[in-house]
Amino acid sequence: MEFQICTGSKENIGVTRQNGTISFSLQAAKGSDCRLLLYPKDNSPVVKIPMKEQGNLGTIYTVGICGLDWENYDYNFEVNGKEVIDTYARKLTGREVWADESRRRSAQQPEPFVPERKKAAIKKKSPTKENLPKMKGSFYFSNFRWKDSEFLGIKKEDMIIYKLNVRGFSMGIKKEGRGYGTLEAVERRIGYFKEMGITTLLFMPLYEFEEILLLDESKSQESPKDLINYWGYTAGSYFAPKASYLGKDGSPDSLKRLIQKMHRNQMEIILEFYFPEGTNPHLVLEVFRYWRQEYHVDGFRFIGSPGVAELLAMDRMLSGCKLFYGVFREELAASRERFGPELYAYNDGFLYEARKVLNHKGGSIFEFSCQMRRQQECQGFVNYIAENNGFTLWDSFSYRQKHNEQNLERNRDGNNWNFSGNCGQEGVSRKRQVNQARRQQVKNALAAVFLSQGVPLLWMGDECGNTQMGNNNAYCQDNEVGWKDWKNTVLARQLQAFVRQLAQLRMEYPMLRAPSPFQLQDYEGRGCPDLSYHSDSGWQIDFGMNRGFIGILYSGVYAGMEEDVYVAYNFQEIPQTFALPDGMEWKVRLDTSKEPSVLEQPENLGQGREILVPAQSVCFLSGKRMPAPKKARGARKPRR
Repeated sequence: MEFQICTGSKENIGVTRQNGTISFSLQAAKGSDCRLLLYPKDNSPVVKIPMKEQGNLGTIYTVGICGLDWENYDYNFEVNGKEVIDTYARKLTGREVWADESRRRSAQQPEPFVPERKKAAIKKKSPTKENLPKMKGSFYFSNFRWKDSEFLGIKKEDMIIYKLNVRGFSMGIKKEGRGYGTLEAVERRIGYFKEMGITTLLFMPLYEFEEILLLDESKSQESPKDLINYWGYTAGSYFAPKASYLGKDGSPDSLKRLIQKMHRNQMEIILEFYFPEGTNPHLVLEVFRYWRQEYHVDGFRFIGSPGVAELLAMDRMLSGCKLFYGVFREELAASRERFGPELYAYNDGFLYEARKVLNHKGGSIFEFSCQMRRQQECQGFVNYIAENNGFTLWDSFSYRQKHNEQNLERNRDGNNWNFSGNCGQEGVSRKRQVNQARRQQVKNALAAVFLSQGVPLLWMGDECGNTQMGNNNAYCQDNEVGWKDWKNTVLARQLQAFVRQLAQLRMEYPMLRAPSPFQLQDYEGRGCPDLSYHSDSGWQIDFGMNRGFIGILYSGVYAGMEEDVYVAYNFQEIPQTFALPDGMEWKVRLDTSKEPSVLEQPENLGQGREILVPAQSVCFLSGKRMPAPKKARGARKPRR
């Protein structure tokens, strides 16, 4: 153990290295007794080194070490006799094994926030107190060489998002024998995402969080003692990737390799971060700036205070990346003085309106039409009908009520307002008619999401009919209930093929994904509105009648195309006739009542003036304008 203590840098909090000197810095109350604790990896006695208060900075304490063989040490800090983890640690040791039963949360680890509605879990055997592994900071000085400079990001109108949990996505593929539950398994599935047309992966928390949560035993004798925090929406060590996700390598470089490979495949990565109320806004800024610079992350979904969200929206250091939040004030998003990240509204407004009309729960066709064209110049909108918070897409048409009994809270947790249906039978069914109806409803929902103007989002497993057995709050279900099912069923193959084809249609017809709001008028004198609504009468619809169907016509000329697109949504339980604009030659490209739903050979309707759309189905038509008839030769000119 040969090293020298010297003056540490006070420029950055945490651990930095420069010219052979490693500096340690932390913030503590003025007059505190602060020490650096060095833990030799050979289990030699801990080394305690006093840290000096920087008088001109007041609450900054530093120490520098020259010649430290850092690869053989871990570290923590001690403040007034209490051991604490470095808030700015770039890597942690002690949680390499997921939910290791030999470990319990220690007092110095970040305190998790557990909402009242989510205090439920699978009961785990309590670990013993002997030989508990201690959480410590670990040194991370990366020499990773990025080779992704050619990746320029994905435009708003080209994005298709797939949201996943690293562990839940990959635990069901154990047959591969390696890497399941880690980033390695996700990396091996990049081709799977590309085939479906996915451009953007949205990861649930990847930062280091405590997955074993303990409730106060004195407060409740009914709640289980140990909670499995499967999702990770708690406070955590925000600068460190989760160790158990890094795999055998154990290096954060494995996350960088994944991101670099995604960029080479023209895909981007968005990370979710949860910050409890009262978190220092400057810490949030530092966290996002660090992940942007160090990991080349393309964007963030922020879950926290609205005031902090607005601060992030104006941060010039985040310029060029994407920021997702519930909704941003339009005047903030449109401000000419804002040079921060691209802004995206992420909320469940689309989910509720779509489910209402699909499941006949008092939905409004007018509200549905508004959601289908929800877009702004300065702010994008994310559209989904299922997400981790709530039912899966399949369960949205298989269960009228939530079934969260496995969460061991007497079914009191989770959202009670799901606007779901069961197609005639609650839960798993062997009836062909019931399962056929569910499959068709799932396809209707997928069509609505992918044909909406906003950014489509697909929840993990919804592309293959994943079920959580009616559980709409699977945050603690670290098992087959909460994992993606990788079984190669007929249903899975059909839905995956349908998602691929929807993504292709979306890319083939740019008017579906126009980056600017539709005006619903012919503002350039092209001969037709950029978007118009239809019903059983052409060019008109009475929204006041709120009948359960609507035809939406997208003009191709406003997208530089020769074809128009007409999408007919029939949410009724009876077939419905839709009027088609005349002077067009129509072809049916998609019909969710059929299998396959995207027709291999489009059905030619010629110059038909109407189409009969089956009950509870969606039809997608493309149409070309017929040339005006030529005047016959020798025809007399009309007299003036």
